[in-house]
Amino acid sequence: MSPELIVFDLNKTLIKENSWRDLNLAMGVTPAEDAELMEQARRGEITDAEGQAELIKIYQQRGDVSRPNVEKILWQYTYMPYARDVVSELRKRGYNLAIVSGAMDILVQHVATELQITWWRSSNRFIFDENDQLIQIQSPEKDTSDKLCQLQQLVGELSIALADCMVIGDGANDAALFQATGNGVTFTDSPIVDDARWVVDDLSGVLSIEVEIGRASCRERV
Repeated sequence: MSPELIVFDLNKTLIKENSWRDLNLAMGVTPAEDAELMEQARRGEITDAEGQAELIKIYQQRGDVSRPNVEKILWQYTYMPYARDVVSELRKRGYNLAIVSGAMDILVQHVATELQITWWRSSNRFIFDENDQLIQIQSPEKDTSDKLCQLQQLVGELSIALADCMVIGDGANDAALFQATGNGVTFTDSPIVDDARWVVDDLSGVLSIEVEIGRASCRERV
């Protein structure tokens, strides 16, 4: 049985960039500040929501938070090799496609629209005021658990089971999705190889996966 939904991560999966780091640096966050906030979140000293609240303060103090400028920064992404071709081919084969990401909602929506991916979900919402100034980032307490919640909500809306999804991703927050579906795909240089069912060199390998959803399987190299 083929998957009823194929889910992509965004950063480092469909696009090459780390969109958060790129935006942070463009908004005046220093590399040291960026690294320290990431480390504090990793250690559990601050929640993801607290980290984003700190970032928005820096953005407003040092950067241009107008919507046109924010979009100009975020739209400077490049697709991973084969991303466009793989998505196009999967659409031709009749698969339902989605992006579920911890990136900002305006970027996730933009890429989904550009690639003609029907469904998308984001853990972080950018709020602009009536003058198109970024005033808030609505974030979950923990991105890792929220990303799974986003997928659970989506499959609920589509009336399909988690076990009927295939998830393609590369980061720590994708591991929970891999475990929940049992059908994770990652890359050879990913830190979550041990959590994946399939390991590919690049996105083109996704097209070679012989998928039998629900079949017991050890990790497979494609």
